[in-house]
Amino acid sequence: MVQGGTDTRPESGRIDVLYSLRMYPAFRVLFGTTLTTNAAFWMWSLLIGWLALLLTDSPFFVGLTGFLNGIPMLIVSLPAGVLIDRVDRRAVLLLAQIVVALVTVVLVVFLWFDWLRPWQLLLAAFLSGTGMAFVFATRSALVANLVGREALANAVALTSTAQNAPRIVGPAMAGPLVGAIGLTGAFTVCAVFQVVSVIITARLPRVVPAGRGGTFWRSFVEGLETVWRREHLLALMALAALPTLLIFPYTNFLPVFARDELGLGATGLGILMALNGIGAVVGSVTVAARRSIGESPRVLVISVLAFALTVFAFAHAPAAWLAGVFLLLAGGAGAVYMASTNTLLQLAVDDNIRGRVLSVYLLTWGLLPVGTLPAGAIADAWGAPLAVTVLTLAAIVAIVLVALRFPVLRHPTLAPERAQAATRVR
Repeated sequence: MVQGGTDTRPESGRIDVLYSLRMYPAFRVLFGTTLTTNAAFWMWSLLIGWLALLLTDSPFFVGLTGFLNGIPMLIVSLPAGVLIDRVDRRAVLLLAQIVVALVTVVLVVFLWFDWLRPWQLLLAAFLSGTGMAFVFATRSALVANLVGREALANAVALTSTAQNAPRIVGPAMAGPLVGAIGLTGAFTVCAVFQVVSVIITARLPRVVPAGRGGTFWRSFVEGLETVWRREHLLALMALAALPTLLIFPYTNFLPVFARDELGLGATGLGILMALNGIGAVVGSVTVAARRSIGESPRVLVISVLAFALTVFAFAHAPAAWLAGVFLLLAGGAGAVYMASTNTLLQLAVDDNIRGRVLSVYLLTWGLLPVGTLPAGAIADAWGAPLAVTVLTLAAIVAIVLVALRFPVLRHPTLAPERAQAATRVR
């Protein structure tokens, strides 16, 4: 299959939500492995935070665990982008998912034999985060290789749906599993999902990227230069960095909110995360059904502001049910923001540099631990609500400033140069 195609869909019209799944068999495989990987990922996110809290009874250690789980995104994203523009993308994805599966299995073994110590949990978080950094970067680049251009916005949104749908099942299942079979048993189920994901990934076709010339260092620099020299790419990257740095750290403190602020246990925490996931699925499906949403910079800015406001409201919710409502809304706004950013970036670059540009975007996700660590210190001293409040208010101010600095973000559509290169898939 050759990436690219004739754009036959009306720019602002509706599209069959499942179009990419019906038309492109290879994308169905990618969708399947995304579902299983993210089911494990969201279970891991809940369980590792809960385990960190049980091991140390310290909100700071919970934040530190999140820091080490996220910092690999900052370290390896750019080299990963060069790699996936030079070698078979399927092979990179498969190897990365094997690493994540092995880390999860080893953690389960340590829990079964009661060998686990806090430093070992931190190491597992770092290694898993490293593998997932490659998974996210490679999977994002693969989407455009497996569908035609007319389906790209739909495919990106469906991939976002596959990433977010497990947030409903994974956390909601993790909480009851902890109560029924214990924390070790719940981590075992998580490991099974990762192994299944490896098996599905092996069915993907080979994808040989076009941009394999030049030295590794020159390829590395070229990706950064491309973003720096194109105003629309720089604007998207600047806006993408803000939610990661200032809004998303709230997810690492959901165990603290659940236990200390709302009086909930592991099951209640799972329900809160599931509600957040339901909102995210609704947001992703909305983008999948309507291209005009995913391809609008103006909608992108509005969704980021809505994300910050709903997380701020969650931090001050006086009751568990109201906190759940705000998490539902935050999930929807965050999903629209992420799907729109990914779509706009995919449409703005050709395939020979796609991996490197998307890796710069994923580099912004490496800012999550940069926000999480100081937020953990604030939460330790003055409570999680104040930490989230400080970050979200800073986010709102920064989003407005970025939107003023880059006029392109205030336009209803983005029309950059689109030089879509064919990629050989075999």
